[in-house]
Amino acid sequence: MVFKRIINTSHMYFMRSYCKSTSKPPEVPVPETFSRNGDNGTSKTLTGEVLAKDSKIFNAIGATEELLSCIGMAREHAQEGEHEYTDKLKRIQTVIIDISTAISRYSDKNKKPIPPNYTKELEDWIHEYSKELPPPEQYIIPGGGIAAASLHVARAICRRTERVVVPLVREDGLDKEAQIYLNRLSDFLFTVSRIAAKLDQRTESIYIPKPDEKIQAQVLYARRI
Repeated sequence: MVFKRIINTSHMYFMRSYCKSTSKPPEVPVPETFSRNGDNGTSKTLTGEVLAKDSKIFNAIGATEELLSCIGMAREHAQEGEHEYTDKLKRIQTVIIDISTAISRYSDKNKKPIPPNYTKELEDWIHEYSKELPPPEQYIIPGGGIAAASLHVARAICRRTERVVVPLVREDGLDKEAQIYLNRLSDFLFTVSRIAAKLDQRTESIYIPKPDEKIQAQVLYARRI
């Protein structure tokens, strides 16, 4: 019987790199992943405007990027638990990218508006999931499993994103629909966090203040506005 040695030529470069040889392997060009343009503390918007990195525009863009990443993390936890709302989170991520793009075009009067049907979509989802949940009569402490907790984190960051977006809307530099969407998104994230706890068969932790404390009404109000 004759055995043939089969050599995969696509891996030969890597094989040679581990062998002692006097010949120098061919240089492979590496694409540059940084430009150094922002080393002076400024960055450029999509309209070409150069602003300080701590400007209100980049603060808002940074907040949307953080929110986008947190929802991505929540989506990964949802996939691990085979939760059915995973696709909804991906859909939300695409809308957040649209909002971030609109912020970067702050000074562009011809930028595309944020469609109202984005918010309507969230409201429909909230109504759909609320039918599966008991009404939250007390303040729910963030937790209820990894999937639920990650959604609580995303909701808190969504609130912060909304706060930094409000001044841009007030100055007519950003479509108010972006602010409305973020406000409704925090409601959706709260609702779906409860769904996640239910799907993972986890018990919600409830905060019950002492009879002489007024903090409960304050935190409930802050959550629902």
